Amino acid sequence: MSTRHQRPTSAAMTVPYYSMACRVGTHAKCEEAEFKASPAAVPIVYESCVCSCHSSEVEASGEGGTHG
Repeated sequence: MSTRHQRPTSAAMTVPYYSMACRVGTHAKCEEAEFKASPAAVPIVYESCVCSCHSSEVEASGEGGTHG
C-alpha cells in the first residue's frame, strides 16, 4: 500500500485517556470511567477514563484510589 492510501496515525490513538477530574486529583468526581455509547446517527466516540483509581473504587467499594 502506498503512503498516499494509508490511514493517518494520530497521537490521540496511542495516548491513554484520563479525565480532567482524575488529572487534577479529584477522582471521586470523575464520571467518565464507564463506556458510553454514542447516539445512533452521530459519529461521536466517547473515551473512557483509564485512571487506576477506577479499578480501586470497585475493589474498595467506591472509596476511590490514587492516581499513579
